[in-house]
Amino acid sequence: GRAGAHAAMNQIFNPENFFWKCFDKMADVVGLSLLWFMCSLPVVTIGPACAALYDASARCVRGGEGSPYGRFLRTFRREFKSGALCALTWGTALLLLFFGHNIALDLARQSGSKPMLALAAAYLVLLLVPAGMLCWLFPLLSRFQYTFRALNKAALQFWFAHLPSTLAMAALLAVCVNICFQLLLPVCCLPCLLALAHSLFAERAFQRHLSQEEPPNDGSS
Repeated sequence: GRAGAHAAMNQIFNPENFFWKCFDKMADVVGLSLLWFMCSLPVVTIGPACAALYDASARCVRGGEGSPYGRFLRTFRREFKSGALCALTWGTALLLLFFGHNIALDLARQSGSKPMLALAAAYLVLLLVPAGMLCWLFPLLSRFQYTFRALNKAALQFWFAHLPSTLAMAALLAVCVNICFQLLLPVCCLPCLLALAHSLFAERAFQRHLSQEEPPNDGSS
């Protein structure tokens, strides 16, 4: 009777209860996504924000470590310079190729030109290079210590060595960016969910390489 009801209430409000654990995870997904959004607003800070989001998502939300927001802020400060340079370099390349694709596609639609359509398709294929690099750069930056040059070299190696993962990560990135540009509300959760999805590919690749040899370390970030 009363003892059973008391035990049931304790179970319901037990912080180790499955429901509350799921609630905590969902709260962290929303909180980290919003923190990433706020830290990315100056635009030039989007790189370190992405590295910090991946680190907190993979280590805390997925890995079960504590203090996700503290980890986010520490990684954001630590990787600020390298993250900003990566975002500026490859983000600029991504935008230029994207605009080139759109211009070529518009011209192909207006004129019916097959060469222009082929050019638009070529731009689309080339977009995979910076998109894939960005998908690897920030997970690598959050996990290992690199110089800027060594970081880009390692990301390029992972790009080719794990091509199916690169294509899947780039596709997920494109879908999430498209959704967030059309609707504002998904920004509350999609950034962290994307980082978690990327971690499924990246962490598996890291473990495979770590089991064979240490990744190249040519200095600090």
